Amino acid sequence: MAKILIVDDDPTILELFRFIFEDAGHEVTLAKNGREALAAVEVSVPDFIVLDISMPEMTGREFVIELKRRAARDPRLANIPFVVMTGENFMDIELNKVFSATPGFICYFPKMTPPDRVLEKAMTVLKTLE
Repeated sequence: MAKILIVDDDPTILELFRFIFEDAGHEVTLAKNGREALAAVEVSVPDFIVLDISMPEMTGREFVIELKRRAARDPRLANIPFVVMTGENFMDIELNKVFSATPGFICYFPKMTPPDRVLEKAMTVLKTLE
């Protein structure tokens, strides 16, 4: 069983991904913005993160920047694998600079990607880490 952190401001997406990952036997933590995600990571380091970009209080981009900063003090945070779910243009150069330069970044998924496809990617990544 892996620990999965789902970060999104849309309650429907949070519950959908909670269901998909819990149904596959994983422990799921939900966060509705980057601040909640950082607090969750402090309590329990996840094995995998599904991250939205546009959220109130702290965006996915800001979350990743802060997580990288904290990883300098806590190596457990340095290489957490994560995928980015977004309705934004993921070809944006600034976003690509932040995410592609972050250890653990796997890929982007458009917001409308079927959740089972995201689960599949997570399971593939987690198997390579065993």
